[in-house]
Amino acid sequence: AFEKEENISYLVSFSEKVFSEYSDRVKYWCTINEPGVVSIQGYFTGMFPPGATNGKKAAIVFKNLLESHVQIYHKLKRHINGANAQIGIVKNINQFEPWRRYNILDWLFSIAMNHVFNWATINFFKTGKLCFRVPGLMWLSHTNQKAMNSLDFFGLNYYSHNHIKFNPFKKDFSVLKFHSYDKMTDMPYTIYAEGIYRAISLVSCLDIPIIITENGVADKNDQIRPEYISKYLYSISKAIDDGFDVEGYFYWSLMDNFEWAFGYDMKFGLYSVNFDTQERKLRSGSKVFVDIVKHEK
Repeated sequence: AFEKEENISYLVSFSEKVFSEYSDRVKYWCTINEPGVVSIQGYFTGMFPPGATNGKKAAIVFKNLLESHVQIYHKLKRHINGANAQIGIVKNINQFEPWRRYNILDWLFSIAMNHVFNWATINFFKTGKLCFRVPGLMWLSHTNQKAMNSLDFFGLNYYSHNHIKFNPFKKDFSVLKFHSYDKMTDMPYTIYAEGIYRAISLVSCLDIPIIITENGVADKNDQIRPEYISKYLYSISKAIDDGFDVEGYFYWSLMDNFEWAFGYDMKFGLYSVNFDTQERKLRSGSKVFVDIVKHEK
């Protein structure tokens, strides 16, 4: 798959075929979804298939995913309908914070993770230069000047941030930590609405429109969904008021979904789904979203 650079051509060919079929009816196109999750979770932490724990391999996969986007973008733009299409990549931003503010190792590791997971990608599209540098884990450089002109919009996925504590005995050298006052979702992260404002501010350096392509909460008991939706939409509206170019928002997800390695256990849907009967029902906690949409001017 993306371990081999020569396989990129197959995805480019597939994308061109799909674009040829639907570009007369579809305006917005996303090429790659969450390259950081695919590479880090699949090839570094081993949480997702293929379960590898190799930093060098993770960096290669990440590079090939980003390179795939660049090649797909320029290929599709040469299509007869390419000029009218809006083509972007979807990247999740996840801030890493030091658990112990006084500990230099927590600081250094959080900086390294922010570099790999967030800043490196943004810098690639801003300068054409990609660099992953975490001593002892991954070290890769790649240049493609065409990356600087390969985005019509930035698809931003955002859920939360992580506090990390450096631990040399862990395979990824860190453990996630949570405060007693943190309000947890069913996923291993907290409600952190100000983080989406920070993420919007970060990617705005690319000077292109931002579309929130994913933002939502796993909440099987439907207890915190209204708070999550209200707080995050407030942060986004504040970002818009402050001049950031946010052109769209998609809640994740409309219906309960198959969530990576978590399967069907995580209930993100505005609508609950009975997977035996396929019955779909609007959750009570989702009504705040309906009300906001109806009353937004």
